[in-house]
Amino acid sequence: MTEWLTPSEIFELSSRQVDVWRIHLVSIPPDESALSAEERQRAAKFHFDKDRHRYIVSHTSLRGILARYLHRAPEELSFSVNEYGKPFLTDHELEFNLSHSGDYALIAVTRERKVGVDVERIRAEVEIEELARRNFSPREVSELTALPLEERLNGFFSCWTRKEAYIKAQGLGLSLPLDSFDVSLGEPALLRATRPNAGEAAQWTMLPLDVDSGYAGALAVRGNNLDFRFWDRE
Repeated sequence: MTEWLTPSEIFELSSRQVDVWRIHLVSIPPDESALSAEERQRAAKFHFDKDRHRYIVSHTSLRGILARYLHRAPEELSFSVNEYGKPFLTDHELEFNLSHSGDYALIAVTRERKVGVDVERIRAEVEIEELARRNFSPREVSELTALPLEERLNGFFSCWTRKEAYIKAQGLGLSLPLDSFDVSLGEPALLRATRPNAGEAAQWTMLPLDVDSGYAGALAVRGNNLDFRFWDRE
């Protein structure tokens, strides 16, 4: 069970620490003052107010959280994206990843190591077997269909979030084939196999994240024997 703690004022992050932040998007009022002009333009394009609210709060939270570690003002941070669309800070080695779904966002932060995070609201209407056949490896599909019917929905979203977290950590977008690696569906969360480089799997740590009832979450980070902290953004 993930224990989410209240953060202190000042944050330091060692090379072996990984912080994960949980943001309850609907409980925080939107404030665009720290966003860039491009982010404000993107927010304005949302048709529904709730989607605009969630975008503003998640990206303002990202700026505020990263600013804690860098001891800078949130509006001073500058971002760019790699050729596959993964954002990064233009002038610092701090690594981060953001995911949001429904009423929650997750932000993972570490130093000089690949990291990815994913959160998904569990939706019973999803055609899980069809999506699994299109997006999971043969081993993952076999394990999913072997589960009792009442366990398949949670098994699907556990697998989905773990695969998404790993893909986002690698920062290669869909150029990384979804069937080129296997993750576990149950506990413990594992990157079981990577192809064609079989040794890559052992270089990663994967964790399930208990976000809230009705949500699935996962973290993937390159490295072993790491120190994890879990924070609630107040």
